[in-house]
Amino acid sequence: MTRKPKIVRLERRLTRRMIQVQAVALLLFFALVVFPLGIYPALRFIDAPPLDPGNSATFAEAIRPAAGGGAEIEMTSKLKQLIADRPAVWFVAATEAGTEVSYGKMPIYYEELHGELWQFASVDVRPRAGSQADGLQLEKHQSQIGDVMVVSGGGRTIGVVSFVAGFWALFSLALLAITSIATTIIIPKVIRRELRGLKQAAEQAELIDIDARGTQLPTENVPQEVRALVDAVNGGLARLDKAYAQRERFLADSAHELRTPIAILQTRLETAEPFPEKARLLMDVARLSSLADQLLDLQRMDLGETTMEPLDLVELAGTVVSDLAPLALNAGYELGLNAPDHPVLIRGDEGSLTRALANVVQNAIVHAANHGQIVVEVSPNGTVSVMDDGPGIAPADRERIFEPFYRIKPLATGAGLGLNLVASIVQRHKGRVAVTESPTGGARFSMLLPLVEG
Repeated sequence: MTRKPKIVRLERRLTRRMIQVQAVALLLFFALVVFPLGIYPALRFIDAPPLDPGNSATFAEAIRPAAGGGAEIEMTSKLKQLIADRPAVWFVAATEAGTEVSYGKMPIYYEELHGELWQFASVDVRPRAGSQADGLQLEKHQSQIGDVMVVSGGGRTIGVVSFVAGFWALFSLALLAITSIATTIIIPKVIRRELRGLKQAAEQAELIDIDARGTQLPTENVPQEVRALVDAVNGGLARLDKAYAQRERFLADSAHELRTPIAILQTRLETAEPFPEKARLLMDVARLSSLADQLLDLQRMDLGETTMEPLDLVELAGTVVSDLAPLALNAGYELGLNAPDHPVLIRGDEGSLTRALANVVQNAIVHAANHGQIVVEVSPNGTVSVMDDGPGIAPADRERIFEPFYRIKPLATGAGLGLNLVASIVQRHKGRVAVTESPTGGARFSMLLPLVEG
């Protein structure tokens, strides 16, 4: 089993690469900045963990104005829980005016701070490992009696594990938010913006067609790394256009040169004395002349040397039937025309469409077994059909007969180009050609051509 090649989109690849680079940059930032400046200093707290600022905040929230003046402590649920967890906890709180309230017993070595609490902005005293001294923390808080400086000790401490865990949780949430926004919005948007020139070139490349030569891919906003490739493609397109133009000119000149010897041959056959193969040779020369004319018509249309004008499809079909009636009669057929009484106007080149229809009629003359009728029918919707009473064309061959050099049965004459040229001419006129079965079981060739608007 053949594995399909994996399709890799440049936009997705660049997005993945940018995300990887972003992840590496964040890891380096964490290793070189966050850890040295944030986590590593916290390791100093292992031997002497600081007091939790929540201790003094809990005490400040429990301070209430006393009924006779001053202040008192209300045993709030938080304060009760703190005292239950740390029975040795103590507090002293004082306003700037000197109102003081306390709980527990302050160590004697801190007694001198009693009247000097407002001399400091904050104090953090941590005893060394193994010391029996009590730590101290001084911070300013708001209470119901106003701003107070609260000095405390013997309360809860901040462990290194909880500190690092809290810091890491906060950092992780910020990192996740930044990474998510960058990954889902910023990075794809930036990449799409940078690749818009390449996408424009790709969209223009989709419009390249054999009938729209001279197309070049745009180079504006194309990344410099891809500019060389776009320039190479434009150079290749220019060379192909030049080679194709030379080929078209050669074919047009060749078809033009063939018309003279074919006309001489046809004149000589027509003026020659009757002989058994005269009718067959005249028919072959007529087909050869039609093929040369169609080839010349195609090249002229490709080179823009033809003019599309309003044509009456009924009149065009009548001209073909009149011109080919003697040829069909000599081959054993009755050639008829079914057409509306009013004109059916289409837009096209009269010479090329006339020769295309003549080629289809001549094809029926050659392949319809030399008996029965050949009917050319014009419909008001712009369809002209050629029907015969021959053996018909198998469904499997109905598409392939328009391929160049394809023959259902090998013949001594012809190269298999006639129907291919017919299909090409109809296509140049923005029409369609198809093969179905005629009412009598033969072949029905239908050419649908667009009507004149309005």
